[in-house]
Amino acid sequence: MSGSLTHTPANVLQYLMVDLGLGTLPTSSGNWPIYNANEPDTPDNCITLRDVAGVTHGREQITGVIQEHEGIQIRIRSTDHATGWTKANAIKVALDSSIAMNSVSITTSTYMVHAVTRKSGPFDIGTESPSSKRRLFTINAVVSLRQVS
Repeated sequence: MSGSLTHTPANVLQYLMVDLGLGTLPTSSGNWPIYNANEPDTPDNCITLRDVAGVTHGREQITGVIQEHEGIQIRIRSTDHATGWTKANAIKVALDSSIAMNSVSITTSTYMVHAVTRKSGPFDIGTESPSSKRRLFTINAVVSLRQVS
């Protein structure tokens, strides 16, 4: 159940992935910057999170609150296939084993991420364009989260 959120689910997962050491915030100029929605042309190795369609499970019988898992797409862009696959696999492992009941703060808001469930991936979707050597991988998931403050 997500309810009303100050930040998008992709933004929440961006900060959680940084906390788990899977990448860095773009403002820190570190390795594997994690972007939210907009992906710049550089650097070659980066991660971009996008909000996509989630899954609605219906309403609670007593309160009428809608139960929903928000949709997330994680896109990994890399200089070559091996580098991208290694990062995509590390993210897959973290989604499957490390992201459960984690608290994450963004400015003055705090969120509880109950779980992230992969729906598919990682997928190797090929090169960025016919003339590019940069490789692209995606992972699709749903996230159960709520804002606690």
